[in-house]
Amino acid sequence: MPKIRRLDPVTSSQIAAGEVVERPASVVKELVENSMDAGASRITLEFLDSGLRMIKVFDDGSGMAPKDAEMAVERFATSKLSSIEDLDAMETLGFRGEALPSIASCSRLTLETREESQPYGTEITVEGGKVVSVKEKGLPTGTTVTVRDLFYNTPARLKFMKSRSRERQAIIGVLESLALAWPDKSIEVRSDDKTIMRTSGQGLGNAVADLFGPDMMSSMTPVSFTSGGEEPVQVTGMVGLPDLYRRSRDRQVFAVNSRVVKNSLLSWALDNAYRGLIPPKSYPVAFLSIVTAGRFVDVNVHPTKAEVRFRNDGEVRHAVVAAVSSALSSSGFQVQERKPSEMGGGQCLSTPRQWARDIGRSTLGGRPVYNPVPLANTLIQERTGPRHLVSPDLPSDAGWEYLGSLHDTYLVAKTLSSLILVDKHALMESLAYRELIDRKSGSQDLLMAEVVRLSPKEAAVYEDFEATLNETGFGSRLVGEATVLVTRVPLVMGEPTEPSGIKDVLANLTVGEGKRAKPERLMETARIALASCHASVRAREHLSAEEAKALLGRLYREPAAAYCPHGRPTVKEIPVSEISHFFGRTSHKGSGGV
Repeated sequence: MPKIRRLDPVTSSQIAAGEVVERPASVVKELVENSMDAGASRITLEFLDSGLRMIKVFDDGSGMAPKDAEMAVERFATSKLSSIEDLDAMETLGFRGEALPSIASCSRLTLETREESQPYGTEITVEGGKVVSVKEKGLPTGTTVTVRDLFYNTPARLKFMKSRSRERQAIIGVLESLALAWPDKSIEVRSDDKTIMRTSGQGLGNAVADLFGPDMMSSMTPVSFTSGGEEPVQVTGMVGLPDLYRRSRDRQVFAVNSRVVKNSLLSWALDNAYRGLIPPKSYPVAFLSIVTAGRFVDVNVHPTKAEVRFRNDGEVRHAVVAAVSSALSSSGFQVQERKPSEMGGGQCLSTPRQWARDIGRSTLGGRPVYNPVPLANTLIQERTGPRHLVSPDLPSDAGWEYLGSLHDTYLVAKTLSSLILVDKHALMESLAYRELIDRKSGSQDLLMAEVVRLSPKEAAVYEDFEATLNETGFGSRLVGEATVLVTRVPLVMGEPTEPSGIKDVLANLTVGEGKRAKPERLMETARIALASCHASVRAREHLSAEEAKALLGRLYREPAAAYCPHGRPTVKEIPVSEISHFFGRTSHKGSGGV
């Protein structure tokens, strides 16, 4: 009896997503997910010309019988769903029966498949949505789908493609996420006849090491947590230790019931667990799998099935925060105590959006008091003494006095009329960036060249931007599959950059710029990344009082550093008058300031 059947009109109308083929990466995602649904243990993907000329996926999954193969290229024909009620217990990645026909409608597609019980396989050729041929063929068990000349019959869509390099990066990004969500699957990827990615299928730890190198693996800790109650939520995976953070979310993967998703609630819960452990505007590394009952997850909210909606969002939020906090605590890090509202189990008192607003401001007497310091007159409220400080001691008669450090993140100083808070990381980033744009920094040859392991996506970016990287002060070259030999590093604030800093620059180029961007724009992106990398490393170090005073002295002498390269303030002020108002004092007396 055929496994694949055509859905009835009522069901198909409720789940219809329309066009799912946006770019080559969309094709890759749908085909690889089909292989996973088929129970494949080994999946191999090949592509040419960033997927536009050819994409081929072959697997060792269950394969299809001849009748099922013919039905598979028809719209709304699927073996995974029979009625809309089945969505409540959905255990497969695909369910609409649209992907393969949609791909076939804008390409030249060949489907080769054989079910183990069948004596022969089936080959079906489709061009522009029309079946050209169906024939028997000797094949191994499993399925191979070859997509050629994508968008050949819709040339207008080619105009909306990104550069070849960006499309290639998008494909690799999809495959990295799927490999982390399904670490028991062995995945090999070849691009233009060169192997660019390979995972062993031996669990998440090995997948992380295969993709990002053993150094990242050694900086991560396992996560395992199951919430209580009648409908438990299970959270497993790995998260980075607080020293391992990024300036973007490019190292975060969430899988809900094995489906890779983007979800603001999950991102918020993860950030909340790291509160106070990593610098502001930084993001932890995390690869998490969330498993809950299918009826609590709506997977039919987006055409690409990349977004989900939780019906038990409080329980999911609680489980993620508790799971990550427990893992960090077990690794020796003191996490901040969470409010009941942040841990779920009842009415949430603060939504992620409200929370984001709340932490962006502090109030005294119900009014915001942390305001960016105007450079011209309130950065240093100097009543006496010279305008230019030449000593790092910052004497109080010059206008301010260093008090100490808050959470080893913020430098605290006082003036005659204000309390001053300085974001240490942001200030270092600003100072480093200004040296780079003024070309005050040089480079330094390494005594011994260092090998840096890149992820498949980083390696793809490196090939496109090697010249830009070396222009910033790196001396490097590819010496193997996803491996770079670094012989020279830039100097930032008089100190050599870590060779691994090349990865931070690559990450920013991945997120921010395409190959066709103007050289000056690429250099700007690279300089910001270098400055941020340097600041991230230095910000983890404890500063002595003398070092902190010297840093504050540079801020005073270089007022433009009051804003980081991204335009965010590095300095905030609390006027004493506001503090006095909060405590019910109508006036502030005394000459000693705060």
